[in-house]
Amino acid sequence: MSSRRPPLRVDVARTVDRFLGLMAREGGPRLRGLYLVGSVALGDFRSGRSNIDFVALLEEAPGDAETDALARVHAALAQTDGPPFDGFYLPIEALRRAPEPGVVVPFSADGELRTGEPCGEINPLVWRCLARASRPILGATPAALGIADEDAPLHAHCRAVLDGSWRPWIARSEAALAETVPDAECDAAALEHGVLGVSRLVCTLATGRVVSKREGGRFVLDRLPEAHRGAVWDALDARDDRLEHVSPAQMRAGLGTMRFLIDGALGYQAGA
Repeated sequence: MSSRRPPLRVDVARTVDRFLGLMAREGGPRLRGLYLVGSVALGDFRSGRSNIDFVALLEEAPGDAETDALARVHAALAQTDGPPFDGFYLPIEALRRAPEPGVVVPFSADGELRTGEPCGEINPLVWRCLARASRPILGATPAALGIADEDAPLHAHCRAVLDGSWRPWIARSEAALAETVPDAECDAAALEHGVLGVSRLVCTLATGRVVSKREGGRFVLDRLPEAHRGAVWDALDARDDRLEHVSPAQMRAGLGTMRFLIDGALGYQAGA
């Protein structure tokens, strides 16, 4: 049985080709490697909703002229009708050590090149995805890059995101729901974002794999008590565009499921 991956989607391949053509035309820095991560790599890309996430490897940090060229490249890409092309530019040697929070490198977010500020996408989850699940476009195979793909930083990062980002998100959502009338309609996309965002981190803690939101939801379904499964099914239905709105009661149930998963995250961690 062949282990080859299916070809890139047409809209993804077209955007990648545009990017490479613009890099040559505008005088961008020479790429040592270009790899797709995120939903494209994890098989969960959705046309019209997903970004194309990339990691671009350079010999060294770009100079001012090269950074200006990158800004022109991403400004031109943002004017096209293709999926947003977002990622960061990193000296190749940086992969050989665990990522540090607050690293400042050029990166694109929502089609705009940003410089002089920390790039939040440089983290152990991206290192793991790059090492084990990325789609190489240019450069050496991920196995030949010497990526510092280690379990301890990955587990610490997942726990930090669950406690430092998702718990406050739950609290803010609960405060907003407290002011909502019982028959209001809540955006199901918010439920999907929260429940599946937490689920995929729990799956990574348990398996060591970086997975899509959809796969994270399916993973926790088999491990949750019946009382919490309905919220995950609602989130998966929203992911598949089968559910646009949920009631405040459904939203509260989703927040309860998120808290239940976070409280039990250490119990899911491999070896715990």
